[in-house]
Amino acid sequence: MMAALMVSCAESEFLNEGDFFYLKYKGADMPVWVKGNPNSDVMIITLHGGPGDAGMSFTINRGFELLEKDYLMVYWDQRFSGMTQGHYDHSLMTPDQFIEDTEKIVDLVLQKYPGKSFFLMGHSWGGQLAAGYLGRNNHQDAFRGWIDLNGAIYGELESQLMKEWILDRVPAKLVEPDSDIEFWQWIVDYYEENPAPGNYSAYEPYFYVSALRGDAYNWEETLNVNPIPYNTLVFKSMFTFSYYVYGFGHQKDMEKWDVLDYTPELGNITIPSLMLWGADDGVVPPGVADYVYENLATAPTDKKVVKIPECGHAPFWDQPERFFEEVSLFVENYK
Repeated sequence: MMAALMVSCAESEFLNEGDFFYLKYKGADMPVWVKGNPNSDVMIITLHGGPGDAGMSFTINRGFELLEKDYLMVYWDQRFSGMTQGHYDHSLMTPDQFIEDTEKIVDLVLQKYPGKSFFLMGHSWGGQLAAGYLGRNNHQDAFRGWIDLNGAIYGELESQLMKEWILDRVPAKLVEPDSDIEFWQWIVDYYEENPAPGNYSAYEPYFYVSALRGDAYNWEETLNVNPIPYNTLVFKSMFTFSYYVYGFGHQKDMEKWDVLDYTPELGNITIPSLMLWGADDGVVPPGVADYVYENLATAPTDKKVVKIPECGHAPFWDQPERFFEEVSLFVENYK
């Protein structure tokens, strides 16, 4: 039986606004933060990436700050992620358990905030989680729409597209003035030795993508637009020190994600859907957006792919205003 502890506060421990409570389920105490426009009839439930990142990090960038002016946003940390606490149980480190957790979180939010128009937004792994969740057991019936934000879907496909994205760009780097030829050649050699690395369990390709600006398109400019308040986060927020340490699991756990393919679930999804992507994303390249579009059962009039130029893996970081505009247009159209 699900045990939910809802300790709502008039004032949160961080920004003095919204409701903060926990879902206790199968040994995990998962924090949920609801904040934004209290008068809005729209709620957007977010699913963070990773696996092993944190939903609370959405609250400190401009893209989500803009959304909070118009809508109620729901942020939460998945098990083994962010500020979630509880008992570590290796047997629960499975994608199916994360789908089950999402079901419990959504049920709790629907009970606590009845009468709203609900949308689901998943970023990166969160997009894959959203697809797996929405495509099963009629979960989509609770939502007016899905925002797939640079979302994964099929591990083998993403691994191949990431490889192509990287190798397409390395030759130009090799001939640049003052090029670090040894580093760029290392990447070519890596793929010769590892022609099909795991999508989640192989960490090297993610480093290569970052070096080619396929994660954050321009990190210096991104920090100017989205300054990170490190002192406040460390000393004055509710974030614990464990929040800053990636401790999701080891390679054997990540290999469970390598074999994921939620293409069949896409065939069950019929609600309006927006595939919102960074055109320069190398982590989950834009070809994945086209694949999701082609396999979704949603009517063509109710699904759309938008690829934002000069934008990597996180539009809410790289292009927050455009991110806000596209999400708002979609929500206003279907709320």
